[in-house]
Amino acid sequence: MSSESPHLSVVLPTYNERDNIVPLIERLSAALAGVSHQLLVMDDRSPDGTAAVAREVMERYPELQVIERRPPAGLTDSIREGVERSRGHFVVWLDCDLSHPPELVIDLLRPLEAGEADLTAASRYIDGAGDVRDSSFTRLFSLAINTLARFCVHPSVTDYTTGYVMGRRDLILELGLVGDYGEYCIELLGKAALRGLRIREIPYSMISRIAGESKTAPSLAGFVGRGWRYLHTVCRLVAMRLTGRVGGTPSRNENTG
Repeated sequence: MSSESPHLSVVLPTYNERDNIVPLIERLSAALAGVSHQLLVMDDRSPDGTAAVAREVMERYPELQVIERRPPAGLTDSIREGVERSRGHFVVWLDCDLSHPPELVIDLLRPLEAGEADLTAASRYIDGAGDVRDSSFTRLFSLAINTLARFCVHPSVTDYTTGYVMGRRDLILELGLVGDYGEYCIELLGKAALRGLRIREIPYSMISRIAGESKTAPSLAGFVGRGWRYLHTVCRLVAMRLTGRVGGTPSRNENTG
């Protein structure tokens, strides 16, 4: 890998994604042809050998780095460590089950390069977007928590649990990545919105994972377990808004349909 800092770092948090990781790397590399970039596979020591599968293609993709993380495992910890290890001016992360279209990364990058936004995020809830995952329970849960966050925290962000976000590396580290699972994204985008940062949302359609088993299979216990943490995060952001503890210069948030 070149010692020169890349323009963009892509953080790929993985756990048991051996069947998805190579197609994801291939599609990202094709989408980012002509863009100086770094691909960071942050693997939580997947029992299915995801890291080994990713290493098999490293000769074809010199921009690829595979890191087998030490405990504690977890989505937010994986993303945070990936951002800390990244060398790009901009950094992005996305789900590695191919439910997030890798090709969207270019659409997320352009507004940042043009200075039109401070953060960009993929959204399922603006014109031209959709959520077409198989589980209606999962779709309804996501819609409910995002409707609540939009109403209580800031109306300009429609998809607080997108999990597909891009921004300057230094800004992401400043805002912080806090939590266990999807609540980190609610807090990140909520704090950014309350600080008046310019957030551009880009539409996409979320599909069910391509291969493998979901680590968040729909169940009442699973939704209750995640739901209370999501609600706690929303309440904390509301407190920040009401007390004015989040600083920043107000500016206009944007959605692009």
